[in-house]
Amino acid sequence: MQEMDYHPSALARGLSRKKMNLVGVIFSRMFSTPLTNPFFGPILDEIVATGMDLHQSTAFFTWPTWEEIEANHTVYCDGRVDGLILIAPDLDSNIISTLRRRGMRFVIVAQTARNEGVTSIDIDNSGAARTATNHLLALGHRRIAMVSGDTWAAGMHARIDGFRQALGEAGIPFDEDLVYEVSCSVKTVPDTLAKLLHLPVDKQPTAIFFGNDELALAGIAHLQHLGLRVPEDISVIGFDDIAAAATSNPPLTTIRQPLSMFGEMAVTSLLSLLDDSIAVKSTGAVLEAEFKIRQSTGPVKRC
Repeated sequence: MQEMDYHPSALARGLSRKKMNLVGVIFSRMFSTPLTNPFFGPILDEIVATGMDLHQSTAFFTWPTWEEIEANHTVYCDGRVDGLILIAPDLDSNIISTLRRRGMRFVIVAQTARNEGVTSIDIDNSGAARTATNHLLALGHRRIAMVSGDTWAAGMHARIDGFRQALGEAGIPFDEDLVYEVSCSVKTVPDTLAKLLHLPVDKQPTAIFFGNDELALAGIAHLQHLGLRVPEDISVIGFDDIAAAATSNPPLTTIRQPLSMFGEMAVTSLLSLLDDSIAVKSTGAVLEAEFKIRQSTGPVKRC
């Protein structure tokens, strides 16, 4: 074989053993490079690290949208990987039904599956959003804006629901003029803030709850550019607790997601699904989020 420069196919060897010891990780590149993204990066790092500890290699598969990911399913459903980890998938796409039809074993992370029998690892996004909104209400804020990312993105729809529930429990009507669904790109922030700040004075928000930290930090920077003080003139809350949140000016009040734990549990849950000797399979987990109160929120400004 050496004389003929023949190299046995790794895929063929794996299929003969019925196991490749290779975990596939699928994610979208819609907004930014995931490896350096402050949300995706820590999850991906921990998936790779946990995989190495458990003698698993890792392969990344990525396309710009989940529609394209689903359309290219033959690339990662050909037997080259033992199972798949889907990071924050668009649940309105056909990816779940396609993988189930192909008989692939997979887990979802940073998103809660709607399908029975699908393993997902997430936080209680609605409960976390209620906690954040109640914090602003306790500070005297009554005109609170919500600037979410795309509602298909990780937990965003549930965060809007939690925001709405907290207002309802406080007897405050839900005001559509104070709620904006924008792209998760920070480029959308200036136009969105302009719309909020051009409302009649008695309708303008005294606090803004952003759907993630990147939007919130961009919001603080733009508010300061406009000459507004945070939190003296307007309070700001984010979501995720990315690394920059604690060192921003002012430090950002936010919800901390256990991003590294997402990665670790994704790998161990998938390996449980792949182990035919384990009778009771993992059904996933709802991990605890932590509310981090910092200096970007304060009492409502009194005129």
